[in-house]
Amino acid sequence: MTSNRSFTTPSSTYNLFAIPSYDEALFAKIHEASTFLPQHENEESIRGILYVTAVIAVLHYFILLLIIRMNYRRGGFKANASTEETKEKQQQSLSAWKASYQCTNLLVNLTLGCLGIYFELSSQHNDRSITSKIIGYPAIRYFAIIQIGYQLWALPVGILKVGETPSMIVHHLAVICVAGVSAFLSCGFRYFTPFFYGVIEISSVPLSVMNAFKNNPRWIERYPSVYSNVRLLFGVTFLIVRVVLWTPFYWDFITLAMMLLRSSEGSTKVILALFNLSSMVLTMLQYFWASKIVSAMVKGGPKTSGKKVD
Repeated sequence: MTSNRSFTTPSSTYNLFAIPSYDEALFAKIHEASTFLPQHENEESIRGILYVTAVIAVLHYFILLLIIRMNYRRGGFKANASTEETKEKQQQSLSAWKASYQCTNLLVNLTLGCLGIYFELSSQHNDRSITSKIIGYPAIRYFAIIQIGYQLWALPVGILKVGETPSMIVHHLAVICVAGVSAFLSCGFRYFTPFFYGVIEISSVPLSVMNAFKNNPRWIERYPSVYSNVRLLFGVTFLIVRVVLWTPFYWDFITLAMMLLRSSEGSTKVILALFNLSSMVLTMLQYFWASKIVSAMVKGGPKTSGKKVD
């Protein structure tokens, strides 16, 4: 693998919006690295992904049991339900799955968001050379590992138990595609992973709280101002991290990714094409969701009576 020192751009002259010129010799040097990371590192990544998926599944299981037990104590679940109560019992079960799913999402996203912010602000992330952005930082592939493990848990639960929207299913699959490249390929663009796999997830924390309110209409009626503030917090954080900050970071990333794709050959070109396409799908989803958020903010918050429900 080529030393990064030959291609270092001084931090003092770094400009996130600058468009680097295509350097055929530079990208030829980058392609001298093997397509995949060393075998022992990829084996570690596979074990890490399985471990993360298992830990999240166990965490979710205990949260689900806790919610079911709480509902049972309040009379939410009945051991011997009549035929007329079957439908209501199924709805209660779905609500328990949704609540536990959202709690798990909140904890995972909060962890990723805090890790991403810490790493973005740390001195460990200051080598901005083109080579480092593309093939550097193998030690922080844990952002990709956590994301893949998380998505492998969220995908089946979202489809089978929670009823995720088609756009969210596409999101899960696209994240697995891009994170797979970051976790296993030498050209993993890991420089960008603290932001794309970490920082942006901080906006999903208020989203989980907002979804919990939506699944419990009585909460909205009981605490209308809290719900309105959570909606506002989600909208603002989403627009800041997933539009305002996302756009220049993505421009920097996709410029280099397209140059690498242009200079690649064979199976590497196919992998990178899927990688770039998946990243574009994710970007379009961010802008699609942002348009819905802006529309909702322009129309104003939900109308509530402000009446408390006992």
